[in-house]
Amino acid sequence: MQKIAIYGKGGIGKSTITSNLSAAFAALGKKVIQIGCDPKADSTINLLGGEPLQPVMSYMREFDKEPDQLDQISRTGFGGVLCIETGGPTPGLGCAGRGIIATFGLLEDLELFETIPAGYRAV
Repeated sequence: MQKIAIYGKGGIGKSTITSNLSAAFAALGKKVIQIGCDPKADSTINLLGGEPLQPVMSYMREFDKEPDQLDQISRTGFGGVLCIETGGPTPGLGCAGRGIIATFGLLEDLELFETIPAGYRAV
């Protein structure tokens, strides 16, 4: 499994680049998981045909519990890319890092990286 992280200051096109990389890998026949870590939860919207995905942090606030199944916090988008969004606080308020840490802890609890089929790339 290869893991690719894209980071930098806001407004430089990280979400666009990430979704295009995911789409390109998928077009090459690779299995891809894209985990968006932006509090605005916009990195997967292009892969999902313009339909927003409920972020993990929003799910936890709405249902007051952690999801117990991956399909509660993910959807399959373009080319079979598995899309997950961490979400976080309102942009500009609070620490997005907490949402990222909580999401990755949850994905470990759900054993995402142990149970995904071989060949997936996490972007």
